[in-house]
Amino acid sequence: MLEKVLKLLEGGKGIDEIARELRVPKEEVVGAMEVLADLGYLERVESGDSCAACPLKSVCPGSCFRFKGRVYQPVDFRLGGGKGTFKP
Repeated sequence: MLEKVLKLLEGGKGIDEIARELRVPKEEVVGAMEVLADLGYLERVESGDSCAACPLKSVCPGSCFRFKGRVYQPVDFRLGGGKGTFKP
């Protein structure tokens, strides 16, 4: 499951899309993302106090919106093999 979630994330899919495609609850996808982050396959992106530092600034409606979730991005390396290899 972790490999499937990672590949779908790298393909630009969101949590809702991944949950539908894998037929699992959204909470399971979020849990998989947290495990992938702990293993080093995803990087948690910290948002700052200002809109300029926010990773969602390109899609955010403005300063009246404060994102309280977590943002992840795939990292460039893979543990246990070459680039693009998944071996936990």
